[in-house]
Order: sequence, then C-alpha cells, then structure tokens
Amino acid sequence: MPTAQMNAVRWGILGCGDVTEIKSGPALQKAQRSQLVSVMRRDGAKAADYAHRHDVPRWTDDAGTLLADPDIDAIYIATPPNSHADYAIRALRAGKHVMLEKPIALNAAECDAIEAALHDTGGKLSVAYYRRALPRFEKLKEIIETGTIGAVRMIEIRQFKQAAAQSDQHWKIDPAIGGGGSFVDMQSHTLDWLAYLFGMPVAATGLKKNQAELHAAEDMVSYLFDFGSFCAVGLCAYAAATDEEAVIIHGEKGTARMGFFRPSDITLTVDGVEQQIHLPDPAHVHQPFVERVVAYFLDDAPNPCSADQGRLSTELVERVFTGM
Repeated sequence: MPTAQMNAVRWGILGCGDVTEIKSGPALQKAQRSQLVSVMRRDGAKAADYAHRHDVPRWTDDAGTLLADPDIDAIYIATPPNSHADYAIRALRAGKHVMLEKPIALNAAECDAIEAALHDTGGKLSVAYYRRALPRFEKLKEIIETGTIGAVRMIEIRQFKQAAAQSDQHWKIDPAIGGGGSFVDMQSHTLDWLAYLFGMPVAATGLKKNQAELHAAEDMVSYLFDFGSFCAVGLCAYAAATDEEAVIIHGEKGTARMGFFRPSDITLTVDGVEQQIHLPDPAHVHQPFVERVVAYFLDDAPNPCSADQGRLSTELVERVFTGM
C-alpha cells in the first residue's frame, strides 16, 4: 500500500465517463495535495481525448495497466455499479487506495467481498457519497442536530421525473448493470444521507412498480423507514407528468426544505417565519469530498464514507425492493 510518507495522492481514474467531466475529474486536479496522472477507458480514442482536454499526462484503454502503474497511489473507480466490486478488489490487491463511486456494489454479498479485501490488504477505501461534504448539506445537518426546528417528527422525500424511453447512459435503466433504475442511481444519495444522520432505521419497507414499462427498471418506488421517534416517507415516480424533488424535514417547531439533485437554497421556517439560506455548490461538486478523502489517505483523518457506511444505502435499497 502507499506509504504514510506521501505528500500528495497521485490518482488514476478507472472509467472516465460523464461523471468525471465536471463533477469529479477536475476535483482530483484542483484539490490540495492531489494529482491526476492517468485515466483509463475501454475506448482508447475517448480516453486519449479526455486526457488531452483535461491536461492529464497519461491514458490507457486497459484496466490492468492502470492498476499496475507504480506512479499511481489511488484509483477513483467511476465505472457502472456492476463492475465496482471487481475493480475495487483488484485495485486493493494491486496496492492502491480506492475512491469508489456510489452505490458501493450491487448487493450485500459484493459489499462483503470488498470489505474482506480491505481487511486482507490493509488498504483504504472511501465511497463517493460526496453530498456529505457539500456546505448546504452540512448546514441542513446542523439545523437538525442543533434543534433549530425542534425534534424531528417526519422526513418527507419527493422525487418526480418525466418518463424517458431511453437514456444516453443505458446502464442507468438496466438493473443488471446499475442494480435498478433512476431510484438506485439517484435516491441512493438520499438513503445514504438518512443513514449518515440517523443510522439505520429500526424497520424499513417499500414498494416498487414498473408503470410505463419503457425499460426493465422500476419507475415508481415508495418507502417507509422507522427511525424510532420519527419516520421517513419516500415518494418517487419516474414516469410522471412533471419534474420536482425535495427533502422536507418536519420538526416540532418548524420545517427545513431543500432540493437534493439541483442547486437549491434551504428554506427554513420556524414559528411561522421563513428565511432562505443560500450556500452555493462549488463548481466541481466532488471537490470538498475529495479533499477529505485525501486527508484520510495521507493523514489518517476520519474516513468521509467508509465501506461499511457505504453499504447501508445498498442494504436499504434491497429492503425497499423486497418490502422487508
């Protein structure tokens, strides 16, 4: 494994697709003590184009070449979820630390395999639930934890999107590749955030349907989580007439409302008085999270999202989909 004497993390990206264009790739270059030295994509022409446009020194179309590169300390895995476990385990066994895109894996068994590899190799791995580090999400967490709206009574999650017959990223609507459809791709962030703040619910149930039958994945999901003193209710429809989404925290003294998947102010209402809290997202939304990952790799700072934390949202998806 890379030594504690490193003064910067030298990254390789495995899978330089859309998520790496603005959200994460530039974040690896702009974060302090972080360097992007190589990228991999199976389409060599696209890998070369990415490297040229982003001023990355090297590129390859072979995952094994990237993993064996002695000039790379850590691998950012940004491939579809069905390859996460395989690539994460291979990277750890190759002596690299790992930042792994969400969801961590397709199921609990794959999570177990990743955790076993971490134990065997002594490597470090963070799951890229980057919203944990964004300022507006940290502020919403503070509002809840300081009791600004009083004790939480209910959390309401709403996401409605218009139907799409096809996606430019087909894997997002292919359960065999992505583990589900839009719910898994997007709401895994929300489930992670709930578990991050409140731990695993004491009970969870859900219902999924494919109403429009435009693809194999679910397009309607509802769920109910019991957190003991309050519940969270999710209503998600991906073949609806309109696009809207929000998470609303209902407390005994007020409410806090924010969009999770779009730039959004926090609307805070306490004792009938409403205010808008404006905390803009950075240009490259992964960057605050990447800086925490770098501190974890180099300084043994707290892991911003460990493998066992990252698996919680995967377990919750399974419970929602099975109704248990």
